[in-house]
Amino acid sequence: MGSGTSIDNKHDKNFLEDVEAQKQNGTVKSGFQKVAPDLGRLLATYQLVPTFERSDRHHCFIDSLENIDNLPAPLPPPTTKQQIFDVSKYSHVDDRALKAPKGLHKQPLSALVEYLINGYNDDLSKVRVIYRWITAQPIDQLNIPKREPSQSHTLFQLWRIKHRKGNYAQLVSLLCRFAQLPCIIIHGKLKGSTYDVGEHLDDDQHYGEWNAVLVDGYWRFINAYWGTCAEGGSDETQWECVDKGDEVKGDSLNKQLFYACDENYFLTEPDQMISTHFPTEPAWQLKTDVVTEEQFQTQAFLKDRFYNLHMKLEFPKICIVKSAGEEIELQFQLPEDQAINLDFQYLLFRLKSASSGNLPRYDRYVFLQRKKPHILHIRVRSPVKDIFRFELVGKDVTITDPGYDYDWVAVYKFDFTGSTTTDVDAFPECPVIGWGPGRAAVECGMAPMSHFGGEILPANDGKLEIKFSTVNDKDWNKMDIKGQLIRGGSAPEEVSDHIVHRVENGDIIFNLTTPKKGEYAFKVYANEEGDREPKNVCNYLITSNQKQENTPFPRNFSECLGEKEAFRAMGLKALTHQSGYIETGDEELEIAFQKIGDIDLSLNLSGSLIHAEMAKRLISEEVNGDKITYKIRFPGNGNYGLRLMGNRGQGNEVMYEYVVNYKQKKQKHKPREEKPPPEPEPTQQPEISSKFKDVPNDLRKKIKRAIEDQNDVELEMAIEDLKSLGLPTAQKDIETAEIELGVMKTRRELNEATEKQYLKAKRGSYDKRLPTEMALAKAMLERLRNITKLMHAVLSLDQKTIAEIKGYQNPPPAVHRVMMATLLILGHWEEETEEWRNVQIALGKMGKDAIKRKIQELKIDEIPVDVALGARDLIRDFTLDQVRMVSAGGATFYVWVKGLTEEICQRNSEIIKDIRPRTSRRRRSTMMSEKSFYSERTMSFN
Repeated sequence: MGSGTSIDNKHDKNFLEDVEAQKQNGTVKSGFQKVAPDLGRLLATYQLVPTFERSDRHHCFIDSLENIDNLPAPLPPPTTKQQIFDVSKYSHVDDRALKAPKGLHKQPLSALVEYLINGYNDDLSKVRVIYRWITAQPIDQLNIPKREPSQSHTLFQLWRIKHRKGNYAQLVSLLCRFAQLPCIIIHGKLKGSTYDVGEHLDDDQHYGEWNAVLVDGYWRFINAYWGTCAEGGSDETQWECVDKGDEVKGDSLNKQLFYACDENYFLTEPDQMISTHFPTEPAWQLKTDVVTEEQFQTQAFLKDRFYNLHMKLEFPKICIVKSAGEEIELQFQLPEDQAINLDFQYLLFRLKSASSGNLPRYDRYVFLQRKKPHILHIRVRSPVKDIFRFELVGKDVTITDPGYDYDWVAVYKFDFTGSTTTDVDAFPECPVIGWGPGRAAVECGMAPMSHFGGEILPANDGKLEIKFSTVNDKDWNKMDIKGQLIRGGSAPEEVSDHIVHRVENGDIIFNLTTPKKGEYAFKVYANEEGDREPKNVCNYLITSNQKQENTPFPRNFSECLGEKEAFRAMGLKALTHQSGYIETGDEELEIAFQKIGDIDLSLNLSGSLIHAEMAKRLISEEVNGDKITYKIRFPGNGNYGLRLMGNRGQGNEVMYEYVVNYKQKKQKHKPREEKPPPEPEPTQQPEISSKFKDVPNDLRKKIKRAIEDQNDVELEMAIEDLKSLGLPTAQKDIETAEIELGVMKTRRELNEATEKQYLKAKRGSYDKRLPTEMALAKAMLERLRNITKLMHAVLSLDQKTIAEIKGYQNPPPAVHRVMMATLLILGHWEEETEEWRNVQIALGKMGKDAIKRKIQELKIDEIPVDVALGARDLIRDFTLDQVRMVSAGGATFYVWVKGLTEEICQRNSEIIKDIRPRTSRRRRSTMMSEKSFYSERTMSFN
């Protein structure tokens, strides 16, 4: 984008004389009189012609100070562009501007304005049609004569611009004057195509003019020149491109000149304008917090795409960042509801004058990641003492317009000339899809559950477990999933046998160890049937600061651990360990299987400490009917592989695979007095026989049996019998038995109270004797507080948020599922809420049927367990972050449903495995409470 053009006083005079001529000569005919019988005012922040007078209130010069009291002073507008302007609603205005007859070029400006604004009574339509007509004029391509045309023609103003005798800001001002729209010419300094990041802004080279137009009583910025001409690119004579982002085409950001309408410069927001436009008059920044010239010179150079994507800059706030050897970091905040659709790349340039010899690959010294789904974080290192130009580019991948591509977000200059060292390692090579879980993982059906950013810092032992949830109906046991570990540094290399993975309960879990301290790239690949080659779906940078080295996993265990297809086909069953990854400190590991039919099974043991003869001695086998049990001993700490083989007459086949991480339990050697007392088990009782040795045997046995059976009724009767004997020596025994009776009653009361959601039991002095019961009760209280908190979060949603969800015509799948789950809990079956219109009706209910009131009156103990499981299943394909990205209100309902269903599952943990989830009315329920539950809560959709 170019700067404005300064014009000499002679042509300033021509500019004003032309206006007067058109007003007075015969070319202004009665047609224009119907549009503007009186011309508007001329304003400029500089003295456009000597006759202009200064207005201190307006911080500008005006053609006359008469009748200016109603002209507002420059103040920040109270509304945003987005609130007052939707380009789709002004397409008819744009069409008129684009279809303006070329013959109007040879007519006065008055005739042009009459055509443009005819029938428009509002300021915004008038400003819009003027802006679109100007931005549609390809001035450099127009057939304009070299000789000066008639000053009465519109063509004269275009001729002045082409020959640099006038500028766009002045043409806007003239057209607005004829349309009786107050418009000011603002002059100042611009960061345009001639600007290099951080350079001093010269009054001549960076001079420019733009406009502010009064729209409905408030001043709004426009820059018709920048809105017409988009020109860009780095100065190729000074900078050498040393890296481009993977998807940024080589020529897509080259300097070029083209004519199109750039919406960024129509009604531009003051915060966006001050990024590149600095007016000589500070008041015409239209900002409360005015930016000084020094701040304008040094502030971060944020480009239009930064504002288009609604980003926020966290750091650095300056455009030139110096490093004394440490990394330079940048961080941006993205809108949470759109973050997953935003993609970013970068361009890196180095001063050509400093280049010599073979240059390293500088792309490996930049690390760009999503620290969180909505936080973009960048780290830059340098192996040389030099200056770099860093350009961040981005786009919204959901926009498919032909002309839409990556564009500049921000431009920085990084100064590493003061670095104290150049001994800097490169990052692992950046994958094409970038770092962290993003769209590739989501499209594959994998959602992160353990690590959401692009970088992972493992514990000091260099061991990690990385988990993904599957969000579609694929058979992930049949998917070819692979993990790859690559060591960074100057000579990257693949590290083998340090990754194993498994699929459990619909989750994909990787266990990974880094060999030693350093940086590694962990890449996840997925290969479906029909794919020619595995797709890279997710990548992490792993930075390990471990002190000890880690040995690899056993060789040849890169396939998915756990049961194999042959194991399932033969009807075998794992009786002890279903997970393919086992961590143990026991000296002996016992694994059992149930087999069917005539099949020979054998177990192989492998590891760095194992040889063939040793393996045989370390495994013992026991067969008991159809159950086969293996006992394995390990010779030392480390990783071991177990492979179950089966033979059904066709040779050995792999049935099951385990990787075992064995670490021997350490023996504790502490003085007796320092040992904490062991926590009693729920049914742990004191030794009874010694306490009642003086009591007749039948009563002693009765008391002992009652305590062991936890029968407080029998114990109370036995105590009464003991008291009736009147034995002085039994007094201590009676007191002990009464203590046990008190413990029993308190335990029962606590359990009953926990089930009924409130605590009435007297704690007395039994806390230490009832640790489990007290813990359960406290946990219940904590969960109830959390449920109440989640309910209040829903109840505090304002009507605007509810209306936002209701307003979706085609809701995102995550929002639809969350609301289906919410309404299922409140009494609506899936067949009703599958149609979004019915969800909208439910959200629009008022009074006693309002959704928030239903939630407030809901009793958790009346919700059928199978319905809770159905609601849980409706949202299981989505994470909180995925829902939050598309709807903040939907995320609140998601958290409420998830918290409520988890509490119900917790209360019914013993029976839940036998209950089938239910979302539909069609399946008949055997639960008596269901009828009353739904008869009371169902809301009509009529």
